Amino acid sequence: MMYLAAAALVLAACSPKAGETTRVTGQFGEEVPETVRILVGESVDTTVTVTDGRFTVDIPTNLQELAYVQTDFEPVSFIADGSTITVDPVAGTAVSSNKKGPQARFAAYDDWMRTFMTEYRSKMAGIGDDEDAAAEYFEQILPEYNDYQKETIRANGDNILGVMALLQLMDDDPEELKSLLLCFSDEMRANPMVAQMVAALDSMDKTAVGGSFVDFAVIQDPENPEESTVRLSDYVGNGKYVLVDFWASWCGPCREEMPTLKKVYETYAGDRFDMLSIAVADELEDTLKAAEELGITWNQIVNAQRVPLELYGIDTIPHVILFGPDGTILKRGLRGKAIGDAVREALGV
Repeated sequence: MMYLAAAALVLAACSPKAGETTRVTGQFGEEVPETVRILVGESVDTTVTVTDGRFTVDIPTNLQELAYVQTDFEPVSFIADGSTITVDPVAGTAVSSNKKGPQARFAAYDDWMRTFMTEYRSKMAGIGDDEDAAAEYFEQILPEYNDYQKETIRANGDNILGVMALLQLMDDDPEELKSLLLCFSDEMRANPMVAQMVAALDSMDKTAVGGSFVDFAVIQDPENPEESTVRLSDYVGNGKYVLVDFWASWCGPCREEMPTLKKVYETYAGDRFDMLSIAVADELEDTLKAAEELGITWNQIVNAQRVPLELYGIDTIPHVILFGPDGTILKRGLRGKAIGDAVREALGV
């Protein structure tokens, strides 16, 4: 991936060097445990004694992994950024003495995400079953959501917060993703999630719009491999436009997209157009149950796991691709209203 080569010095002067140790301190109220546990990836796992309702511990600074304080309450997450971090175990918050450091930015990010998602769920509850209004609202707020994730990535390429924002991003534009990956330091590009994104972009380049589909086989029932094996080519490249939705039962946005997909199928299915849902990274039983609940009546491939994700460079789902009659990739990364628009344009109706 040559586009990453220029990133080596991007962050050299972006932020001061963090201290070698991070002090973590906290105080309990009425319910006081005897100990608390501090975890930082696989590098730190230590138990600290609570004395007079308080605890203090120094741990190595680690910007590459998220840290946790585990108590009888909910775990409190933080970034060991070399500052003094005060934890409130009851409230579930962690505040850094460095107002401009990674931990302070992580706390601000967490607050923003909680507020955003609370407003989103409230608005969606008010919309109810109005599918068009729900899709319109989603398209309306998506730019704000993605812009915030991108801003967070650019400001945190040297720490785990940047990776967290990258995983939350719902923008499949390859050029934008390549640009964002340039923000990461050498240490953070070694993070498995970032490395996976780099590999995904390489696969995405190979399956870009204008290219031909990449075939794959799936054993849908491990106990009956011969009769349950299907290929993407069983559905794509056989003379019809085919809309393919990569989804999973546990994926909230995937479920929210189903009414839109159902409407597209009911409107356009016929001699020239068909649809296919491919369940990825999911348990077979959960997939089948969700498909019935959601009313998926079109073609399905189940139990695909990560095979198509890796081949097509898909890092977030749902991911919708429109294939031409000969298997050419016409559109990818479709969401909301754009799904129906793409199908209508392709069919010329």
